[in-house]
Amino acid sequence: MTFTAQQSRVDALIRLVGLIVTGFGGLLIYYTYANASDPSMAPPLVTVYYALGVLLLIAGLVAAFAKFK
Repeated sequence: MTFTAQQSRVDALIRLVGLIVTGFGGLLIYYTYANASDPSMAPPLVTVYYALGVLLLIAGLVAAFAKFK
């Protein structure tokens, strides 16, 4: 199966966006971990931020490594 130039560019763009989303998820997890003991951060927010970070990581990895047709 061969791809046209336009399909290849769209595929590369989706992979790039996937890597960016993965980076944001990792940064969210890192900063939540680094600031979890901060008294100004409510404990329920820590759980929500971890969950959002994991979801961003999963979605970004799926977009970065998916096989597109």
